[in-house]
Amino acid sequence: MKALIRLLVIVVIVGGIVLFFISRYNNTSFTPQTIDLTVDCSEVDNVVVTSTVNVVVNNLSARSHNDVSVNIKAYDESGNLLKEKFTTFSRTLEPNSSFDKPVTLPAGTKRCDCKIVSSHPLN
Repeated sequence: MKALIRLLVIVVIVGGIVLFFISRYNNTSFTPQTIDLTVDCSEVDNVVVTSTVNVVVNNLSARSHNDVSVNIKAYDESGNLLKEKFTTFSRTLEPNSSFDKPVTLPAGTKRCDCKIVSSHPLN
């Protein structure tokens, strides 16, 4: 019985070491890594025919990101959804930086909500 417990402890320790080196080789991690990206689209400019919103993505982390996709929902003054639009920033977002992009929305837009759908973080 004592030998079985020792064998089990050795297998667990060796397995942990093997998993550690495999995760380093594949550039993966067993701990969650927070991706601190924020997006703001609160400045809606209404023109006669269309509305324009400036979508600003901020990177608050120490990692770069590629292909950041943002979902934008435009609402009228009574809160009805006018349009849902997706936009992608194809440039590389460097650590602790931001970039913006103007997006055209329908003319009756009074407010919009935006959220980040996906990004590809770089190590």
